[in-house]
Amino acid sequence: MIGIKCIWRSGSRSGARALLSVVTALGVAMWAFALRAHAVEPCIAVVYSAERVARLRESGKDDCQAVREAVEANGGRVAVIGQGGAPTELQESLRAADGVVLPGGIDVDPAFYGEERHPKLERTDAALDALEFSVLDYALSNGLPILGICRGHQVLNVYFGGTLYQDIASQIAPASGPVHRVPGVPGRTLTHPVTIAPDSLLYELVRLRRVDVTTRHHQAVKQLGTGLAATAHADDGVIEAIERPGAGFVLGVQFHPESMWKTSAEFNALFERFVEEAKQAYVRREREGRPIPASAEAIGAEPVNP
Repeated sequence: MIGIKCIWRSGSRSGARALLSVVTALGVAMWAFALRAHAVEPCIAVVYSAERVARLRESGKDDCQAVREAVEANGGRVAVIGQGGAPTELQESLRAADGVVLPGGIDVDPAFYGEERHPKLERTDAALDALEFSVLDYALSNGLPILGICRGHQVLNVYFGGTLYQDIASQIAPASGPVHRVPGVPGRTLTHPVTIAPDSLLYELVRLRRVDVTTRHHQAVKQLGTGLAATAHADDGVIEAIERPGAGFVLGVQFHPESMWKTSAEFNALFERFVEEAKQAYVRREREGRPIPASAEAIGAEPVNP
């Protein structure tokens, strides 16, 4: 701005023209940057278990289709981080990622938070847990937006040193309160209200203190991980959202926004903001001169539609 001030003081026509030229150049550069950020299609890495990868390859069935649709509807594209790939493939895929989603799935192995297996613990996969921890290592080190959904919310908490209730019904469920999962019908989706903290990222996105959410889980956050804040709770006290204040977009939700975004503008806003944060990561990477591939197939990730 000092240079512009000096030109203006000269009082000459040439000085005025120079000033106009400088202001125009700055305006064009800022406008071009804004257009670039708006037009990019950031790559969102979604972690798939080995079983999900196999189903995707063999039958074309995408267990994370709802997540993919929400990301794509808001301007992103999905690349699969598949369990079982070579370490070099994982690193190539992560280097091209602009954001990370850890989706719902099986239980987290309690060995990672120093507890014995509860009798009601269901299927676990320590290798999948380790893969998602590696993905979080990279995302946090590179300032990528992170969204954890259901199991992903729990993995995020364990990654930061937190613990889990291994079975809500036997460990914390009161006589009356919301039902988090129908006994014997784990795939059935229920709804219940949650209360959102007013000074949270989640509230900034949905703009509601009370909202109904979908639920089908039997584990939950117990002790919070280091540096995390609980920003939404069910009426029985179960933590329904966690964030990492001051660390950008790092959000875990126990519920399933991918099941609600089509009918709820509030939860579409969650994906909209997530993808926008990923666009900014894309632009930063471009500005730093790091390679940006043209497609998911180009980065060594599994394509969504085989």
